[in-house]
Amino acid sequence: MPQQRDDAPPTAVTDWAVLQPGQPVTLRADSPLHKGVYACSVLEASADRLRVSMPMDQGKIVLVPVGTPVLVQGETPHGPLAIQARVIDRQGGSARSLLLGPLPQPPRYLGRRQPGTPTRTIAITSGKGGVGKTALVVNLAVALSELGQRVCVIDGDLGTANVDIILNLAPRWNLAHVISGEKDIYDVLVEGPAGVVILPGGSGLQELTALDDRQFAKLRNQFARLERYTDILILDTGSGLSRSVTNFILAADETLMVTTPEPHAITDAYALLKVLAQYGPQQPIRLVVNRVRDAREAQDIARKMLFASQRFLGVELAFLGHVSEDPVVGTAIRRQQDLLSWAPRSRAAEDIRRLASALLEAGGGPPPDAAPRPRSLVQRLRSLFGR
Repeated sequence: MPQQRDDAPPTAVTDWAVLQPGQPVTLRADSPLHKGVYACSVLEASADRLRVSMPMDQGKIVLVPVGTPVLVQGETPHGPLAIQARVIDRQGGSARSLLLGPLPQPPRYLGRRQPGTPTRTIAITSGKGGVGKTALVVNLAVALSELGQRVCVIDGDLGTANVDIILNLAPRWNLAHVISGEKDIYDVLVEGPAGVVILPGGSGLQELTALDDRQFAKLRNQFARLERYTDILILDTGSGLSRSVTNFILAADETLMVTTPEPHAITDAYALLKVLAQYGPQQPIRLVVNRVRDAREAQDIARKMLFASQRFLGVELAFLGHVSEDPVVGTAIRRQQDLLSWAPRSRAAEDIRRLASALLEAGGGPPPDAAPRPRSLVQRLRSLFGR
């Protein structure tokens, strides 16, 4: 079946209105399970919807799943008609039929990135909750966007996903709906501040191991389409030492470890490094010290953590930078607004901008001598959750 390019103009769905009830059409599904050309007839046609009778093949009903892309072909007084669409609803019983709608298009706020470089996948994590990790995720994404990067944030906290809450967003769907086939990945994306794109995760990422090969191939293709518009993919992981947290870290190309000056936060961050050391991580792990009095306090903490991780764990930890203790951060969170928009000249906002610049200067990806692994994030996650 011919594929419509994401950057091609949408099919002129108004052409559907020329189809008349009772008119025969054929339907070809883009599905490994449904490869034939099936006969059906038009029941209703409007500007952007087409209802057809249930497809038939040699006298048998063909149950094409919701979400399946299809090619509808027929003859009109104006000549042959071929329309790319997808199944958006399926009715059973005596009124059995398929409702077709236009193929999903990339949201207008997405902009295609420059080709030639792979998407950087960065996991942002912490040893415990309450260190300001999610607020840092949101504001760092905004700072990177200000520097010209196309950024997508995936809320990977399977317990208390709250990226949308911090930004006062109300997503209708999440990644679980993409995995189930109910929604396209473009349907699920939510526009955040400064051009940042949010992909609500929910429990979807943990369900990868339940997919069969056909379902997983479709999901991998969906992520490949998203990455055409993404320079940096940020995974907001949960906190702590759970397997889901370590899996997200190990699947990423690089990791930012967030801690604060509190002794228990430092101890928990070190405990997470100790768990990661068991897997011999080869991706860069960089430390960010949040809520510090000044640069000297951050450097003292970083020096001790870098020494201990290298000496006792064999893990190379690099210091990326710090974020100052600043009351406007809490104010921005309560207002459900990103800090860089609410208080762009605050100490914390300036620190976050420096972090973003340092992250870009550092470059990304594993070292040249690292063991090869799948390029696709979802492939890496599937193998890790399937252990």
